[in-house]
Amino acid sequence: MSEHAIMVLLGIASVAVTISGFSGVVAVFGGRALGHWLPHERFRMMNMLILSLGVCLFCFVPLTEELFHVSEQFLWQSSSLFLGVFCAYYFVYAKVKIQKSHLRGPGRLIEWVRIVFFTCLALAIALQTLNAAGNVIVRGPGPFIAGLIFLLIPAALQFALLVLEPLGSAAKE
Repeated sequence: MSEHAIMVLLGIASVAVTISGFSGVVAVFGGRALGHWLPHERFRMMNMLILSLGVCLFCFVPLTEELFHVSEQFLWQSSSLFLGVFCAYYFVYAKVKIQKSHLRGPGRLIEWVRIVFFTCLALAIALQTLNAAGNVIVRGPGPFIAGLIFLLIPAALQFALLVLEPLGSAAKE
């Protein structure tokens, strides 16, 4: 594995940990540590934490395989396969969760955020499938890293909503 790919993976892991860490700070100082969570806020927080911590975990899969001297082809194939399965599972899980009545309705989940969320997950699934198969694109770190970034986009968006929503409601008062 190239040194450049290692540095990018570690950088992405750092961003993922930052998103999940600051979400805890926002939750504590936002009064949500006392358990005052609306169902859609809890759903957003879970999405943000699962995606950002998942990205962090999956950054270390190819790094660990590298330590076992796994061949370059198999390293990216297996890493993409693991990430693709995670993305597919989470896509279905989130889709089922959103169908619950307490998450639907005006003011709960923003439509364009939902579209971005599922589009990013679908793109990550497609990239990982192509990288694992190795037929259409050359197997390597590029599609894997792009998939990680596609998972960080909705996590960062959930973080922004976690921070900005209370600020917006305070401005209305």
